[in-house]
Amino acid sequence: MNRKAALQLSVNFLVIIIICIIILSFSIYMIKRFFTQAEIIKMTYDERTEKEIERLLDDGSRIAIPFDQKTIYNGEFKTFGIGVLNMLNIGWQDKFKINISFNKAFDRRNDLICDSLYTGNCGNPETWLQTTAGIGNESGVVIEKTIRNNEQEKFLLGVSVKNAPAGTYIFDLDVEYKNKTDEWVTYDTLHKLYVDVP
Repeated sequence: MNRKAALQLSVNFLVIIIICIIILSFSIYMIKRFFTQAEIIKMTYDERTEKEIERLLDDGSRIAIPFDQKTIYNGEFKTFGIGVLNMLNIGWQDKFKINISFNKAFDRRNDLICDSLYTGNCGNPETWLQTTAGIGNESGVVIEKTIRNNEQEKFLLGVSVKNAPAGTYIFDLDVEYKNKTDEWVTYDTLHKLYVDVP
């Protein structure tokens, strides 16, 4: 009888261990999903930015960046809204590519802190960038999108400042399209985005 009780106790203990492992795994999965969703929520347009992008594109602008300058503290995350209007009239849709890369940074006295060739003590501002297409690397971020003729697309660029000395950080935004010979051609003039780090 004691052997049967000991066996039953061992089986009960094993079942409890398995249930605990399942609950722990499910909890980890839910926490990971919650934080992923929180990151996606941060990458959403505010109503004012979306309306301003639409207004600029409706006025005939090829590229719309309503707010090209933001103050972002170290450890803080903010987004830039970008709009592209396809005015090529080549076909019924065209491929576009938005390239965003770090250019240079200046301190409060207007002295160069670093640039794209010499990162100095800036860390790597390219890695601050993120879009729904991915996180920035040594060459910035690239967003590729097919846009129908006479239609517009909106994009979000997230910037998460990390370990940066105070100053103004300038990023280049270049939009290209693929022509009939399958080459990338500049669609509009080079645009600038400014991140002020207090």
